[in-house]
Amino acid sequence: MKGPLVCVFSKHLQFLDYAQLAKKCKELGLDGIDLTAREGGHVAPDKLDSDLPKAVEAIRGEGLELAMITTRLNNGADPDARPILEAAAKHGVPYVRVGGHMYKEGANPIEQLAKFTEEIRSLAKIAEDCGVTLGYHNHSGYENFAGPIWDLYRMIEEVASPRFGSNFDAGHAVVEGGFGAYRTNALLLASHIKMMAVKDFVWEKKTPKWVPLGQGVVPTAEILKIAREAGFAGPISLHFEYKVASNDAMLEEVGKAAVTLRAEMKQAGWV
Repeated sequence: MKGPLVCVFSKHLQFLDYAQLAKKCKELGLDGIDLTAREGGHVAPDKLDSDLPKAVEAIRGEGLELAMITTRLNNGADPDARPILEAAAKHGVPYVRVGGHMYKEGANPIEQLAKFTEEIRSLAKIAEDCGVTLGYHNHSGYENFAGPIWDLYRMIEEVASPRFGSNFDAGHAVVEGGFGAYRTNALLLASHIKMMAVKDFVWEKKTPKWVPLGQGVVPTAEILKIAREAGFAGPISLHFEYKVASNDAMLEEVGKAAVTLRAEMKQAGWV
């Protein structure tokens, strides 16, 4: 079974223009790109009409896929929501990363979950109209909705849209459930995973220190296998949360991570 598309989160290559980005990603052995479509990203929301077509042309011109875009959308009432999702559909981008709700400290999480769910429900309806698929990204850390995973599962079940699921970040899932809950959580969300993100870390006392993929404690192959067995076929995005010395060093890291990810995918059962 051929594996999912290996992509890179373009946030880490913000120093490259569209043509350079596409050329370098092709040279580094990637299949596609997870393009930032947000303020400060490769495509700003107010320049969708002019810039997204240029990015699409450059990326596909190198034989790569524009597999997904990453946004800051978390509510269908956002005036940027429909234009971004319509633009994704128009240009054949199948997946859109969403998310970013924060719990208020000390407040009842269940009550807040109800509000977040209604906001995402309205966004999922637009996605259904447009024919694109949304994936909510889980981040670890205090007050982050979807950090515990069960809350995201509950949201997905309540929204009940085929166009809404998880953009499962294996690294953050292990930060929050390192002793074993990551496995339970991956199994919980497995059938709802639309896209994935991979990264790695080691513990420094109570704090995760991000390191190159394959050099930390994240059992990437195990998590990928859980997703594969549930039928996952979306893109996998490489993320880098550690500092490097230069732009050239970052490009080297991307190339090495792509090789590591493909090895992990093979171990997970993809060939």
